[in-house]
Amino acid sequence: MLGDTAMGLVDTKLVAGLGANALGGVGVAMTIMWLQYSIVFGLMRGVKVRTAHAVGEQRRDHAFAYAQAGILLAFWAGSTIWLLSRDATWLFVRLGIDPATVPYARDFLAARTWGALSICVISAMVQYRQGLGDSRNPMIGGLLANAINVVLAWALIYGHFGLPALGVKGAGYGTAIAETVEAAFLLWIAFRDRPDRKPLLPMRQALSEVSSLGVPTGLQFGLEMLAFSTFTAILGGLGAHEIAAHQVAMTIIRTSFLPGIAVSEAASVLVGRSLGERDLAKADAVTRTSLGLAVGFMSICGVVFAVFGGRIAAQFTHEADVVNVVRRLLLVAALFQTFDAITIVLRGALRGAKDVRPVMLIGVGVAWVCIPGAAFVFGKALGLGAVGGWFGFVAETTLASSLFWLRWTRGAWRARYAPDDARPAPLVGAAPAVEPA
Repeated sequence: MLGDTAMGLVDTKLVAGLGANALGGVGVAMTIMWLQYSIVFGLMRGVKVRTAHAVGEQRRDHAFAYAQAGILLAFWAGSTIWLLSRDATWLFVRLGIDPATVPYARDFLAARTWGALSICVISAMVQYRQGLGDSRNPMIGGLLANAINVVLAWALIYGHFGLPALGVKGAGYGTAIAETVEAAFLLWIAFRDRPDRKPLLPMRQALSEVSSLGVPTGLQFGLEMLAFSTFTAILGGLGAHEIAAHQVAMTIIRTSFLPGIAVSEAASVLVGRSLGERDLAKADAVTRTSLGLAVGFMSICGVVFAVFGGRIAAQFTHEADVVNVVRRLLLVAALFQTFDAITIVLRGALRGAKDVRPVMLIGVGVAWVCIPGAAFVFGKALGLGAVGGWFGFVAETTLASSLFWLRWTRGAWRARYAPDDARPAPLVGAAPAVEPA
């Protein structure tokens, strides 16, 4: 997860040298791009949860079948995203994005999504390796991709090493090439380490089982990201400086919430494995530990954002107006770091418990109520700009963390994994339960 953060930080830092319009355009393009990818990332969560449960049930051959299902889904999804992203000018115009940023957004999106197939494969393979309990190889792949991206993006943006100066296109192409190398590495690892025994699980069943968990999560991620895209579109109509500041601030706070997501993903795997072993108490213990780690780390990040926000912002842009807005956005971000940590971890833990539909309904409902509404009311109608819009994140994380806590501690899903002696005794005289044939 930190590898993804570093890649975004590098691209943002390098593109900032091209000016506020370029930075704002890349920010808008990234929002649209991640809207598409978010559905895929949610879908691939089904690979991880199924793999973790298979490991807990001592069915490692089934786990590899889920990985193969993920690869097939990745090829379909990546090809679709590539086709949809060839020229998105019409979309940016319809969204009311500042016309000065549209050419940059179009060019970056078209270039970056040459890696669409690769990033979908990466998502499937990372989820599979994490489901097996392997975080080392995904980390190596991410570090390799980041090293390639730093050199290629810098060279292709500004024309070094005899390469053409492609501006924002260069940033997109550099990242796409780096992602392709990472995908190839992870595929090699997966097939090198495949089980000796051929999977007993038919591919059609593996696809169905992955999709049954992944589709609700994909819809959740997609609809939440659509809410965020609507939020960004509203801010985009407020001018290049507002959207540029929003992009810089989002890039900065990824250093907080992406490690939090990493903890959440680990919790999802360990909860899934614990429940595969029918050990609910162990799943509760994993979740408590994960909450402690995420809340501690993200709360410290919140203090750093509040105290050093201006200095951090100045590392990304030298435009005083943008720096000032970023500094204020980071003050708002400091307010919701703790609640965000709780939300992130409990979402992952509940997915590990296969409780995906309630998580989807809570996440989507809260996001749409709080995020676009705040951007329109506080950001646009009341004239508070990006800072006003960001108060929607405070409301969203506060409400969501409370609802997810109730779902984890009191949800109906717990009855499926309760110890036999904790389940209600049968009524006297009731017919004995019959196991299905």
